[in-house]
Amino acid sequence: MEHDEQVVKAVARALFDDNAVRYQQALTRPVNSDSDVYGRARNALASLTVEQQHDVLRFIQMAMADSASVIFGMLDGSHFPQGIDGDFAVHYQDAEIQGSLQDIWIEQAEQRGIYR
Repeated sequence: MEHDEQVVKAVARALFDDNAVRYQQALTRPVNSDSDVYGRARNALASLTVEQQHDVLRFIQMAMADSASVIFGMLDGSHFPQGIDGDFAVHYQDAEIQGSLQDIWIEQAEQRGIYR
């Protein structure tokens, strides 16, 4: 496995296998009187059907995927947020890895069914 693919797959695991699962667990707990952002979101989700809850949680995963795609695109030099007009040099284990990070990322998200 190439270094760029290794890095992207590690980020995919961190976001989708770890963080998304934690969000789902936090947001599907029983409703309570918590007033933090998780409690308010959990209480709002509880008013939806199970199918609608699933749709919202999948949308959160898609937002995560799109956000990471923007970052990888910026590192690759294919996406230029306002105020960022220079080039990045991204290295992992002494190897330059930018150039295809966003493509690999989108492939990973598609393989996981994020955009369905």
